[in-house]
Amino acid sequence: MNMKKNILMVLGIATAMLPNLSCKKEKDNGSRVKAVFSYVADGYKVNFTDYSTNAKEYLWEFGDTSTSTLLNPIHVYHSKGEFLAKLTVKNGQETNTFIDTVFVAGPNIKIDGDFTDWTYVDFSNVAEAGNGGTLLGVKTFASGANLNFYLEGTADFNLAIVDMYLDADNNPATGFQYWAYPVASGAEYLLEGSAPGGWGDVFIHTGGDNDGWSWDAVSTFDEMVKFSEIKSADGKKAVEFSIKREGLGVLKNYVNFAIQESTEAYTVIGSIPVAELPTSEFAKIKL
Repeated sequence: MNMKKNILMVLGIATAMLPNLSCKKEKDNGSRVKAVFSYVADGYKVNFTDYSTNAKEYLWEFGDTSTSTLLNPIHVYHSKGEFLAKLTVKNGQETNTFIDTVFVAGPNIKIDGDFTDWTYVDFSNVAEAGNGGTLLGVKTFASGANLNFYLEGTADFNLAIVDMYLDADNNPATGFQYWAYPVASGAEYLLEGSAPGGWGDVFIHTGGDNDGWSWDAVSTFDEMVKFSEIKSADGKKAVEFSIKREGLGVLKNYVNFAIQESTEAYTVIGSIPVAELPTSEFAKIKL
């Protein structure tokens, strides 16, 4: 009987110790680092917020080769799309990683003369060393319905006459072969008029795959194009405008383009990209 009592006492002591052992194990688990984050996208700018536990060091990888070691970084992407963002946190020898897909839709461009929509959009083409005449640079962004452009010029920039050539089929061998862009042109459409607030028409090339100047009007600026007012700042002028995609046929991948400004006498005074060089070719707007 005494032996049985002793055995029962030992078992009771062991049983009583189990909760303490369990608590100690749970405490160890709770001390380990865990990486978690959320994000809010505003155009190309994305605000990342850390919700990790027990982290002392941070390494953010944004999916576009850029990194940061800040706690709550703000990152600016340079194109729309999906990016695999990764946060790795560390505390001593312990590390943990959290990965999430960041959806970047790009800016919400409104043609209203408020150019802050374009703040985080890179210039897609810049006329170096003044070779573009009155035209200095252009930013582009393709939304679901429109091709959007922000155009900067010199103090003489006024768009008395603007000509815009569009290669809508991604094939520079088809359409109008413009001699001023010998590397690649091939425009299917021409927008010509006075902007903003003036007359203008949209033409389709009917001269075959050559440099024949043969165009048929298919719509007007009022139907397809929207311009803001031209505004001045710091010795430059700027305008934004959009072109409806639905009026340009079936588009894929890119639209290639060139913009030229002329006087009322049709003397060209500005080109973007720079024209009449051996290396001149149309610029691209990614869809």
